[in-house]
Amino acid sequence: MDSQARADFETAMGEAFADAVCPPVPFELASAHECCEVLWEVVGPDVTPAALSALPGAKLQELAAAFGRYFECPPPSIDQIGNAISRTLARWPT
Repeated sequence: MDSQARADFETAMGEAFADAVCPPVPFELASAHECCEVLWEVVGPDVTPAALSALPGAKLQELAAAFGRYFECPPPSIDQIGNAISRTLARWPT
């Protein structure tokens, strides 16, 4: 993925997660970049659409917990995390 495609994907991913995890993540804190920070922490800095689509259930739980820790709030539900992944893949298919 070239640098422009990477930037476009990360924007789509961050926006999808920012929309999906609020609440419990406070809306004013959930910027696209901050959500990407959480994803990079759990999935890795080179996350791809294919990697997102293949995340196992345990990794989804880890991701939800990481959002709670990062934003110091209750974690979003697994359904919210799944919804964010679906929204990302709708904009940036594998």
